[in-house]
Amino acid sequence: MKAGAFTAAILFGAAALVVAHHGQVGLFDESRIVELKGTVKQWNFINPHPILVLDAPDDKGVRKDWDVYFGPGAVPSLRRQGFAADTFKAGETVVVKGHPATTGAPGVDVLGKGTGVTRADGRSVP
Repeated sequence: MKAGAFTAAILFGAAALVVAHHGQVGLFDESRIVELKGTVKQWNFINPHPILVLDAPDDKGVRKDWDVYFGPGAVPSLRRQGFAADTFKAGETVVVKGHPATTGAPGVDVLGKGTGVTRADGRSVP
């Protein structure tokens, strides 16, 4: 194999791995949006993927810890959108609209139309 073809094969292979790792397809049901009102337990503003942990009831009223994902973006991407390490405070009430996990696990993704996080007073976050 010539060096150019070998390099191209490596680059295409690496790109496929990145897409596979960072793709959201199949992880969340993008045809549905659920709404959760709960209390912030923790805001993990760290790479590779910041996660908000929310104490909120499920559709049967059972309180659970929900992982709120902000798409495939890492900290630098969310910073550009206005998020910071102090965006959420433990104990504050927020409303999350997001795509539920396809596995039924308590997790939602807030990337996409009609999704997001608002504070108790209705202000959008960030």
